[in-house]
Amino acid sequence: MSRMIRPQSITADRQKGLMTITWEDGHVSTYTFSLLRHACPCAECAGGHENMRHDPDPVVFYLPPIEGKRAQIKTVEAVGNYGINIIWEDGHRYGIYNWDYLRKLCPCEACQRERAAKGLVPDQETIEKEIERRLHPPKPQKIEIEFTL
Repeated sequence: MSRMIRPQSITADRQKGLMTITWEDGHVSTYTFSLLRHACPCAECAGGHENMRHDPDPVVFYLPPIEGKRAQIKTVEAVGNYGINIIWEDGHRYGIYNWDYLRKLCPCEACQRERAAKGLVPDQETIEKEIERRLHPPKPQKIEIEFTL
């Protein structure tokens, strides 16, 4: 089993809407806040537990930018020694981005070429379906929960 590559530093620049991770092997990944939100690994953003993935969905690189509070980071919290949780200005806070996931999400040209070589480029129909799903997500079911002691 190979050792997980960890970040050496993480910087989130709210003015530019960019998060930059310098990895311990020297690789630098710069993510737009919009890409990070599109790639949120939580069940709600994935469209249910059955759609959650270990690796980022390649379609996220082809989605139109998100604007407004949904793409503004309020804060970033460390999660143990394995990842971060991003708290968004619209209140969303459920995605834990582990180091492996973030590294595979790197949008740099070299990483994009590597994904293309592995055949991880979605076709236009897949991109269009995902855009439609994200524009018109199913409404969450309201469940009443009562606690008694």
